[in-house]
Amino acid sequence: MSPHVPHDATDWRESRWPPLIALVLAGALYVLLPDRLILGGGYFGWVVPVLEVLLIIVAVVTDPRRESDMRRRLGIALAIIITIANGASLVMLIVGIAYESGFQGHDLVWAGIDIWVTNAIIFGIWYWEMDGGGPRRRAEAPAGYTDFLFPQYQVSGPWTWRPAFLDYLFVAFTNAASFAPADTLPMTTRAKALMSLQSIISLGVILIVAARAINILH
Repeated sequence: MSPHVPHDATDWRESRWPPLIALVLAGALYVLLPDRLILGGGYFGWVVPVLEVLLIIVAVVTDPRRESDMRRRLGIALAIIITIANGASLVMLIVGIAYESGFQGHDLVWAGIDIWVTNAIIFGIWYWEMDGGGPRRRAEAPAGYTDFLFPQYQVSGPWTWRPAFLDYLFVAFTNAASFAPADTLPMTTRAKALMSLQSIISLGVILIVAARAINILH
């Protein structure tokens, strides 16, 4: 549940464990892809787990309820790598389908689900890190919307609600499923650009990969 805090709160901090766990899950899903869908081959797949271990070490040795610049930079770097790698996997999968590379129906189904879920998770992390300059800046500022207008902010103030990571993850999943925001509106150009990019990746998975998998299975 997202927290309600005093309007002028200055000491509230959000735990970084939920997005950390999400990053680990996204990395694990990427590693589980077939080797021919991993950018650079099988060896590149070890880059993500190594960075995840570093991120976990940094998280363990610091207070999990205090923001760390090092932890945030490492998390963003890992998010960038997974985003690029996941997009490249989708491109390689589409090219493989176009050139009849021998993908089996069940392989396509698994790869499509893997890429789609990773896409939703990683953009949830992007939205969480981007909105209002990140969790630390949101914690230091008065409660209110910046890059995303959540429905809780569409009622009269003073506002006592702050979005948590699961709120951004919900935005990412609804955008990936419907190619449009559900109840939360992007308010800035960068938010709209990220949501558009996520929708393009999701659209590629659903229209091309899933359609081909269903055709093979039938």
